[in-house]
Amino acid sequence: MLYPKNIADKLGFDHVVEAAIECCESELGKQHFTRLKYSSKPDLVNLWLEQTNEVRNILSKGELSFSVSLDFDLQAKAARIKGFFYEIDVIQSLQDVLRTLEKVEKYFDQQEDIYPQLSLLFSTIDIDYGLISDIDQVIDLDGQVKPSASPALSKIISNITKSERAIIKSSNSLFLEAKEKGMLADTELGIKNGRVVLPVLSEYKRKVNGVLIDQSGTGKISYIEPLELVTLNNELAELHIKKRQEIVAILKQLTAKLVVYLDDIKRGIQKLGVYDFIRAKARIALEWKCTMPIIGTHTEARLAVHPLLVERLRAEKKQAVPLDYAFNKDQKLVVISGPNAGGKSVALKTVGLIQFMLQNGFLVPCAADSKFQLFDKMFVDIGDNQSIESDLSTYSSHLKAAKHIINFSDDTTLVLMDEIGTGTDPMFGGPMAEAVLEQIHKNKAYGVITTHFSNIKNKADNLNGVVNAAMLFDIENLLPLYKLQIGQPGSSFVYEVAANIGLNKKLIKRAKELTDTKQYDLDVLLAEVQGQQEKIRVEQHELTNKLAHAAFIEGEYRKLKEQLDTQKKEIISQAQKQADGLIKNANKEIEKTIRTIQESKADKTKTRQVREQLATKTTISEPEAKPSEPNFKIGDNVQLLDSNTVGEVLEIKRNKVTLQVGGITTKTSIDKLVKVGQQTAKKVKKYISETSYTDKQTSFRNELDVRGLRTYEALNEIDTMLDSAVILSVGTLRVLHGKGNGILRTEIRRHLKNHPSIKQISYERVDLGGEGISIIELV
Repeated sequence: MLYPKNIADKLGFDHVVEAAIECCESELGKQHFTRLKYSSKPDLVNLWLEQTNEVRNILSKGELSFSVSLDFDLQAKAARIKGFFYEIDVIQSLQDVLRTLEKVEKYFDQQEDIYPQLSLLFSTIDIDYGLISDIDQVIDLDGQVKPSASPALSKIISNITKSERAIIKSSNSLFLEAKEKGMLADTELGIKNGRVVLPVLSEYKRKVNGVLIDQSGTGKISYIEPLELVTLNNELAELHIKKRQEIVAILKQLTAKLVVYLDDIKRGIQKLGVYDFIRAKARIALEWKCTMPIIGTHTEARLAVHPLLVERLRAEKKQAVPLDYAFNKDQKLVVISGPNAGGKSVALKTVGLIQFMLQNGFLVPCAADSKFQLFDKMFVDIGDNQSIESDLSTYSSHLKAAKHIINFSDDTTLVLMDEIGTGTDPMFGGPMAEAVLEQIHKNKAYGVITTHFSNIKNKADNLNGVVNAAMLFDIENLLPLYKLQIGQPGSSFVYEVAANIGLNKKLIKRAKELTDTKQYDLDVLLAEVQGQQEKIRVEQHELTNKLAHAAFIEGEYRKLKEQLDTQKKEIISQAQKQADGLIKNANKEIEKTIRTIQESKADKTKTRQVREQLATKTTISEPEAKPSEPNFKIGDNVQLLDSNTVGEVLEIKRNKVTLQVGGITTKTSIDKLVKVGQQTAKKVKKYISETSYTDKQTSFRNELDVRGLRTYEALNEIDTMLDSAVILSVGTLRVLHGKGNGILRTEIRRHLKNHPSIKQISYERVDLGGEGISIIELV
């Protein structure tokens, strides 16, 4: 049960449908939107969602693209009458449908495991796709029956060609003869009623033997068919009649083949219409970043947004603030309070529209892990329903809605009431609203209710299953934040909003004096609590980020330590092996020396020689000293290691060197450079100009994905890309680092902050990746 009748318009669902219809390619697909049905059956809703989600996945992959006309008349009853035949344009439309059905069936046969619901949709069609080649044998690409469609047609067309040649030959002879006599107008041979005629000046018409076929508008030219051509024209006309008769016979045969599968073709067209309908919903889902949530026994929505609001704000280059909300046995009713224009009604409509979209088979704009329960009934009281015809005031219309909600709501109902109790004296409207809330709670209904009344806020705190919620407000800047916070009521910020729009300060002061002291104190307290909670929330968020950053750094440190420990063990092991080898070789040499001395019977000269050889072979060579740190000075020519890039040193700061490379300056680490002489610099520069620059230009990509890399690896990759970009004079770079906890993004920003070649760093547009992608503009 839905209330009121125009609930779709109240929630803005009509605009959702309009947007989806614009994505349809056939009238058949559009017709399905007129038959949308709100359902609370989990199996049916899940089927709708799965079908739409499968098409969305197909579209996102760019697969199964087709466009086919479905809006033509099959004339199903007439087609079965003997002698009926389809015209060529209908046969061509049928062929397009057959080709599309064959393509779709083949695709889903191969992808049945990935797209089970869509495979099932097209599984009941049984058509002989050999009909496609049958049509190809008869009709060409220009929509004409091929001469080869039958031997008889081929012979007739051949005779027509011969007859036309004979007519042209005879008519040209007659035309030239009449023209020499000056009897013709200054025109060429004409065709009238399918017959070749001479354009004779009317004063000579009696001098030409023939039949008068027509005259010009002025009567000055008479179109005469010479007697010599009458017989030839008659023969040609007879041949054209035979041609049409043969074509009709061919089309009848082809139609008979199609009629055998007409029911399956009709069913296929209907299924393509259904697919067009589902595809339109999927296109909207892609555009609005909708997902398929989980259908269950309770609601837990995350990052939910109003799709129409998102579209409007996108045009204004703004972003909608997402909502998190839940419905369960401990939180059935949510009472939202807060300032005017603070987002209460938008939050309520967001909850309503998303639920209504979901139960009509649309994917919804929220996090994919969101959960939703289904409601049998949905009752809405939004806006002003006053009616002169029905003699309803604003308050009366609200009472009428409240009556329906109280009488028919139960534990399967979702209730949405905006500004409950308004439209009359607050002294009486407040208690009435409180009584309505009590009854809705007694009926165990679920829902969202917005209010400014303090008694409603108090009542919400005293009823089990009812919770207060507030739309947050920035007290310092006097601006609404449009964030929903569950767990406490919100202040209306009446005086703050008034001050923000520039209302007279004395007037505001006087209003405060007239306000009930207890009520004003409560409102001030709520505002202060809300401000403190928002401050705590921001600080907690910052602390969480810092802790995550610390954990990340600790993890990086542990990984680095493990690598160093592993390398240390390997070095010690290699050194031990080398030492063992040296000792073993030394022992061999000593034994050899002893044998030589013994064999020479301790000859002094021989003994001295072998001892010197032994000393040489057993001396452990000192390891080569590592080259000292490079000593550069301003003006030196240097070359980047593993690169042909040569530049001049402009500045040296600690381990960073600023280089002049051609007309461009860049910065790099000192350990990546080697000093070169003038001649080497010239040769390298020449080599760069001839080869390397072209190679770099060909292989360079201005987009780098560093997701999954460690921080130091990512920074090295970015430095390398920057060096190449500077040399190639590239203007803009894109670095994909992802969002996550923002640690990698922060480290990259910190590393590039003072880079001399960078003009500015900004984030990508939200719809293209937002804070997960940095755009680097170079000077």
